[in-house]
Amino acid sequence: MPKFSNPSEALEQYITPSDIAADILWLTYMTNDLSGKLVFDLGCGTGRLSYGALLLGASHVICIDIDYDALSKAKDFLELRTNVPVSLIAGDIRESIPIREVRDCTVVMNPPFGVHLSLKGADMDFVRAALSICRDVYSLHKMSRGLINVLSKVAHESRSTFEIIKSFKFPIRRILPKHRRKVHYIETVLVRFRRKFEGTSQIKG
Repeated sequence: MPKFSNPSEALEQYITPSDIAADILWLTYMTNDLSGKLVFDLGCGTGRLSYGALLLGASHVICIDIDYDALSKAKDFLELRTNVPVSLIAGDIRESIPIREVRDCTVVMNPPFGVHLSLKGADMDFVRAALSICRDVYSLHKMSRGLINVLSKVAHESRSTFEIIKSFKFPIRRILPKHRRKVHYIETVLVRFRRKFEGTSQIKG
């Protein structure tokens, strides 16, 4: 899979390791939320989760990212390796994007963890956007003391339930000038949200 040409700290562009991506996708597949489904990958980067979803039988994948260069890499890679329809949308998921709610779809994503100052709260903004499109959402998050309370609040707002289905030690590789360690591990959790279908809506920032 392609990597970022020039990873942006402000966008928290860290590649999802292949083993973690495989676990996320397999868990989604085993709960019947992947094969034959329309799948959205919000903040898709270079398309790693999107490609895995296609390999596991997604009927169509829609990749959305703010980085044109990353989308271009994803496009070139995916179009050469699959005959399944793939759509790519350039845009900021935290702003309004005209995508209506779909009854039978799944979001699989590794959103920004929201550590960088410019991205505070971005992880939950991604979850809200995801739940405005699909009933089933699988999302990776940095574990913290207050995470459960925040997840509960967002789930309540969206009339959803959530469960933590697996934890991972996510490696942050030395890719930025400020990094001193070769690799730094952070605790992350895969969260599954499920929302009651209520009709059409649009992503709103």
